[in-house]
Amino acid sequence: MSRWSAYPINRILIFCCCFSVLMGCSRELAPGNTVAMQLQKAESMIDAFYSFEAEQLRPILNTAGDAQARLLDYQGWAEGGNYLVMERAPCATVASDKIDCAITVQDDPVLALETGFNVTDTFHLSFDGENIVDVRTSSNDQPIYYEARQWVEDNMPEVMAGPCRRENELRVTPGDCARAMTDGYAKFLSAKKSEEARSDSGLLVPDDFEVPVLVETDSFKLVPLGPDVVEQDYEAYMSSIAHLQATFTRSTDWPREDIDYEAAMADMLAEQARFSERRSFAYAVLTSDGTRERGCLYIRPSSRPAFDAEVVLWVTQTEFEAGFDAELYDWAQNWISSSWPMSNVVYPGRSISWDEWEAF
Repeated sequence: MSRWSAYPINRILIFCCCFSVLMGCSRELAPGNTVAMQLQKAESMIDAFYSFEAEQLRPILNTAGDAQARLLDYQGWAEGGNYLVMERAPCATVASDKIDCAITVQDDPVLALETGFNVTDTFHLSFDGENIVDVRTSSNDQPIYYEARQWVEDNMPEVMAGPCRRENELRVTPGDCARAMTDGYAKFLSAKKSEEARSDSGLLVPDDFEVPVLVETDSFKLVPLGPDVVEQDYEAYMSSIAHLQATFTRSTDWPREDIDYEAAMADMLAEQARFSERRSFAYAVLTSDGTRERGCLYIRPSSRPAFDAEVVLWVTQTEFEAGFDAELYDWAQNWISSSWPMSNVVYPGRSISWDEWEAF
């Protein structure tokens, strides 16, 4: 065969090779392959997260914006909390360019609560092509977890101002924070057991005491905290973050700007459970028409054995500036003494200074 007769065949072969290459490229760009690459990237991120090596996680999230710092913060917390993976479900596509990865872990903070529960964290990843552009997390924490965290914020402000101190909404030392909170949760559980023992003996309120569920005055009304008032409560404390940090919690951990509606609802469910179990009684102080929360009032067994019960309260910054704080405190003292069965009640930060209370 002459070289001229072979020419058409060569052209055909070259064309077929080029076509095959093009088809290969198109397959690489096909949606199915993009999803496979996203799933692989998601699994790699989970591997890097639970390696507890920031240098493994950081480059995987270099296109994730603010989520990189949040995940590194959480990784530090998880390392300090000795997270141990108990079950790892495969990452799964849940929507276009969105993948969820569910990981069940055992960790020291939850172990300190002695519930026998292993929490499942779900990482919600958003993609642009093969790049991770955002990561959010959610957890199925039990109500007692939020109760313990609130107790530490209320009773151990040195933890929130020290190892759990935040800058730009991130923990400065997340690992130290996890260890300090674990210790705080253990102390919470001890206090809770003592509280329940006192409640069982009727020290706070007798079994036949009818706990008020609606109290109305000329300028406000009290109703139990719960899901029915979550919107009013969330709006109230989020409107007064700096004010409440300075006057109520003395901590930057609550309230803070990154509290979302899910966390707010979990807090309401925890308060509702404690109220229904007659372990403590938290009330929203609403306007008479119920549309706006002016503050909150909490009645609970005392964390100090010298007292039967402790009462704390707060009002929003606007209400504080209008003089309502003093009005509510005066009213609360009269109401507690006339309508509740406890005889030795303390008002931390009011009838006793915070410094004295913390040293008690």
